[in-house]
Amino acid sequence: MRNYEYLSLGAVTKKFAAKEFPSPSKIWSTLNKAEKAAFDRMMLDKNSATYKAVIAGRKAHLTLERDDGEKDAFQEALLETYNREIAPDIDETWAKEMGVVSISHKYRGKFDGVGVYKGRETVWDYKKTNKIKTPSQVKKYLKQCAAYAIAHNEMYDSSIDQIAIFNIGGKTIDELGTRVFTYDLNGDHAQEWLNDVRRYWEEVQSYATLPI
Repeated sequence: MRNYEYLSLGAVTKKFAAKEFPSPSKIWSTLNKAEKAAFDRMMLDKNSATYKAVIAGRKAHLTLERDDGEKDAFQEALLETYNREIAPDIDETWAKEMGVVSISHKYRGKFDGVGVYKGRETVWDYKKTNKIKTPSQVKKYLKQCAAYAIAHNEMYDSSIDQIAIFNIGGKTIDELGTRVFTYDLNGDHAQEWLNDVRRYWEEVQSYATLPI
């Protein structure tokens, strides 16, 4: 088991004076303004499918983070499904919900989990969805995982070479199922992420230099 000294996102931001560094979500929203605006509109309607899915996802995320079903039958079933179908393949868990910063690329964020999955050092992300995703549908999550893996390797001189999406799908207890998506960090996702970071800073700096 690796013994890294992990810090919360707030603590790591303060330690590396990274307050102005963007998170992956900030970079995404800056580079995808129309999609972000549409998402914000849907989140204003508490009856929308998007709002309900996001709230369900957040609740499931807390369940997996805390390893606690909180006396909710669905959350307990979700945790049992995760523990039965995904957790046995996690050889080591080094940390959950901790902060990382990349000084060289100027961004920061908080990963869901990091450790060893099926024998490989891995950063993983929990995704609770109404239906199990397909490989093409999880692509948008991969750059975020790559971001955390790159920053972790930079901070701790670790050798993370895999990213994983732990997808739990189903609206009801009877529908619950899982699928794990794993990818090499050195694939296209890492470079695509670094390209996004570069584009973000180019856009921010171009705004800063505009005449008033």
